[in-house]
Amino acid sequence: MQPGRIIILNGTSGSGKSSTAELFARQSEDFWLLYGIDHFLANTYPAKFGHHGPRAREGIYAHPRDPADPDGALRWSFGEWGEKSFGLMHDWIAAASRAGCNIVFDHLLMTDPPVIQDLAWKLEGLPALLVTLKPPFEVLEKRVAERAMDKKLPVEILGEDAVKIIVDRLSRLRPFYYDEIYRNPVCDIEIDSDAHCLKEVVAMIEARLAEGPGTAFDLLREQFPRS
Repeated sequence: MQPGRIIILNGTSGSGKSSTAELFARQSEDFWLLYGIDHFLANTYPAKFGHHGPRAREGIYAHPRDPADPDGALRWSFGEWGEKSFGLMHDWIAAASRAGCNIVFDHLLMTDPPVIQDLAWKLEGLPALLVTLKPPFEVLEKRVAERAMDKKLPVEILGEDAVKIIVDRLSRLRPFYYDEIYRNPVCDIEIDSDAHCLKEVVAMIEARLAEGPGTAFDLLREQFPRS
C-alpha cells in the first residue's frame, strides 16, 4: 500500500498553523485527515495531567526556567505520561500514513522536551513535509494578546480564577515556546505568516508539496541519532 502524505505544521501559538491546516484540508480535492496539538491537548489528553492540572508532574508540567526566580519565565517538562502520550500521538500520525491516509497536523516541535526528535524517528520511511510558520515575535505577541479565551476552561481544576491563572501562565511560558519551537532551523519550507495572507500560505505549501516529499526529517534523524 502506498503510504499517505504527511504535512507537519510547526509554529507557536499565534503563528497561524491551525488556521492553515484547516484551510488546506478544506480546500484540497484529496482526502486529508486533520489533527493537531490543540485538538490533542483539549480533547484527548486528560486535563488533570496537563500543565494546569493537579497531577501535572506526571504529565506535562510548567516550572521556572530559572529556579532562583520562581515568579519569572516558565518552561515545559514531561513526566512519564507526557512523554508516553506525545510518543503515542506521533505513532498515530505514522499509522495514518501507513494505512494510506494523508494527514495534516499542526504541532509544537520542541527540542527540549525532545518532541521533534521523537517525531523524526516515528516518521522514518514515510513521505513527510515539515513546514515552519514563523512571523516576527512582536506580531505573535500582538496576536496572542488580542485572542479571545475561547477554549474550554478547566474551572473544575483551577476554580473561578481560571482565566487569570491561565493568562498569567501562558504569558510566562511564551518566551520558552518561542525559543524552543524555533530553536531548530531545519524544515522543508519556512513561511512568514505575517508577510503572507492565509490563502498565500496554503498556496505555498501546496506548491512545495507538488514537488514531492520533504527531506527535513531525514536531516533531523542525522542530527539526532537514536541513543
